[in-house]
Amino acid sequence: MIDEQLARGWLRALAPPPIVAPTEFAESQIILPGSANAIPGPLRLTSYQREPIDAIADDDVEIIVLMLASQTGKSTTINAIMGHCIAGDPGPMLHVSPTGARSEEFVRERFDPLVSSSPALRELIGKGQDTRKGSSGGTNSLAAKTFPGGQLSFASSFKADELAARAIKFLFLDEIDRFAASAGVEGDPIGLAVKRTKTFEGKGRKVVIVSTPTTRVGSRINDWYLRGDQRKFFVRCPDCEHSAPLMFENLKWEPGNPETAHLICEACGIVHDERTRRSMIEGGHWQASATGEKGIRSYHLTELSSLFSTLASVAQQYEAATTPEQKQAFYNTTLAQVYDAGTEVELSSSELQQRAEKIAPPYAANLIFVSAGVDVQGNRLEVTFLGHHADQTFSVLNHLKLMGDTSGDAVWRQLDEAMGTTFPTIDGRALPVLIQAVDSGFNADQVVNFVQGQRRKSRSAFPIKGKENFDRLPLALGGRLKGQLRLLIVGVDAVKLTVQKALAIDHPSPGFIRLPDHLDDDYFAGLASEQLRARIVKGAPRYEYFRTFRKNEPLDSLVYATAIARHPHVQAAIGKPPVPTQPKPSFEESVKRLAALSQPMR
Repeated sequence: MIDEQLARGWLRALAPPPIVAPTEFAESQIILPGSANAIPGPLRLTSYQREPIDAIADDDVEIIVLMLASQTGKSTTINAIMGHCIAGDPGPMLHVSPTGARSEEFVRERFDPLVSSSPALRELIGKGQDTRKGSSGGTNSLAAKTFPGGQLSFASSFKADELAARAIKFLFLDEIDRFAASAGVEGDPIGLAVKRTKTFEGKGRKVVIVSTPTTRVGSRINDWYLRGDQRKFFVRCPDCEHSAPLMFENLKWEPGNPETAHLICEACGIVHDERTRRSMIEGGHWQASATGEKGIRSYHLTELSSLFSTLASVAQQYEAATTPEQKQAFYNTTLAQVYDAGTEVELSSSELQQRAEKIAPPYAANLIFVSAGVDVQGNRLEVTFLGHHADQTFSVLNHLKLMGDTSGDAVWRQLDEAMGTTFPTIDGRALPVLIQAVDSGFNADQVVNFVQGQRRKSRSAFPIKGKENFDRLPLALGGRLKGQLRLLIVGVDAVKLTVQKALAIDHPSPGFIRLPDHLDDDYFAGLASEQLRARIVKGAPRYEYFRTFRKNEPLDSLVYATAIARHPHVQAAIGKPPVPTQPKPSFEESVKRLAALSQPMR
């Protein structure tokens, strides 16, 4: 009897440990630290975290792709997978971050606190053998962690030597859209790292690829996502049982009041509030939308499906995104979608010319005032006269190209004559140019003389200088031109985007710009001469305008005429819409008032 009990004891001791699902391990053994989590304590996984974590133990899956938004528990998901591999299926592991600094930050602020707060992991990390040094002693540093049966190394996408050493069973590639284009001269860092898993191909290797996406061209995570089965998180409408992913197109709210945000079921039209959304998410499930390559399982999740965010937060983030960079961040990090701000506006010179119409005096009775923008080149001046209507539409009344050496006086006399033009309306008014912006990029001395001459004639004129960068205000005070005249700085990128969006409107509505049919082909080509494109700088898209047609002066002069109309003197001159009991001041009086107000700007 004693021998039999002893034998059974030995059998129990030698038996392999019970197979534990990765999610079961995570929720029973991982303790979230207070230093990196809003809700510390035992890990409780959300419905959308469970399947991607358990996929690490699925024999049919070799590559897991997670194209996830922020606020979806992405770091927790990765740490849960890594914890399971360390404790339940040990082997050589590699975690790659975009840069060395990001790698150390991940270890110091995410991984180490998780290990310290979780006894099961704390007992393992620092034990085992450091295979890099051939030592039998354990390692627990920012660069490597040893544990019984394996080692976890941390690397940068910029360092080829960290990506091309020993064989790896578990590979984690974090934020790959921010990876280096090339690891030194060795080539694609993702390819280098994946090559290290070849030894374990077909023998339990796992590659986990994670990132928020960036632009359509060059998004590595989007390319990998499309190679997989493209799983989306489906939720069920409690009213009609329709099942579908939560879509941004179905999020509605009162403009300016994101707290009113709610979801509309695309099938039955029922309104779902925040409480209902959370209940729907708890009962959601992942569903593949494509066949994909064998062994690649890919997931896409937006912040709309996150229990760590709210509908109001998503709406507020959308409203706050006004510049191309901010919109890029919203679509990438909140909706986990590739995005290019330049594709919002794609102007065609032929299409602009096709919708051009007859614009000639007398002009519409709802024409309020006229602004002018002057682009100065070495051999010519180009000026756009822009009409502003009461219904918030605009009309390009004319565009002149005045040829001549701008360092001389003759061409400036032509401009002076042009600025004396009046624009008759069908109700009997004759509108002068209310305000003009003159580019000071060329021949600044002549610009000073011209502006001073205009002011002596009681015409409101300002020297301007265009500055790039979407963070700039459309119009702001600058320094003094030649020590005499106060410059106005035009934030040309922001105004240019506004103008391009207005030109893209194809029917009369607020913002619409009417174009005259008497101008030549070069004018319309000039309007469509620049495109907004992104280039990746330090892993993030930076938007800049690139010229696609040599002559962009029609666009620049329209931008200047649009920007100068924002000057507070314009509002002072035209006043507010008249109250019926009060007579409206004459236009001539308004012009005199504007001229008087402009004097301090000298």
